[in-house]
Amino acid sequence: MARPKLNGTGAFVWAFSIDKETHRMIKELSRSLGLNNDSAVVRMAVRRLYQEIKA
Repeated sequence: MARPKLNGTGAFVWAFSIDKETHRMIKELSRSLGLNNDSAVVRMAVRRLYQEIKA
């Protein structure tokens, strides 16, 4: 289970495990978007999914 922890900047830090296929997808999306930040890809995906569900 993932547990949030507040870091020194006031942002939450989550620690969780993902499978190899999901990790590969994150890396592939990161490369195709020209990002060097896998966390940004995950944040973008979560926000997009949230918007789709709430729409």
